[in-house]
Amino acid sequence: MFEWWWVFIAIGSMVIAFRFLGTQGINGALKEVRKTGEVSAIVAAVEAAPEKKHPNMWDQSIGTLWQEYRREEAMELMMEAAERSDAPVIQFWLKNAMEVEPELAEEVFTEEFLTEKFRPNVAAQCGRVGCCG
Repeated sequence: MFEWWWVFIAIGSMVIAFRFLGTQGINGALKEVRKTGEVSAIVAAVEAAPEKKHPNMWDQSIGTLWQEYRREEAMELMMEAAERSDAPVIQFWLKNAMEVEPELAEEVFTEEFLTEKFRPNVAAQCGRVGCCG
């Protein structure tokens, strides 16, 4: 005879594990970026989380790297984020990078990338706390 209570325990355990891994995943991924300079661990951590959390996770990860003056890695992460998400906060970060670090942005962001992914009209309406319009 099948025992349904095992199903409920298994589902509950998975929910708890995913919530824990979502926050620990970004922290661990940021440590990996600090060690290797590669942003792929952050991309994997974001993609493993529920989709509704992605914009905040992109913002927090990019913001952390930016504040730590890991600007090149932050810009590489912006590019990865823009390939995977239409979240307006990514437009904020792209605009910010081009305004604050124009020479580095010119090195990192290709013309093709900017033409395809940068939306100046959205970026002009955005701030770190949200976008209007």
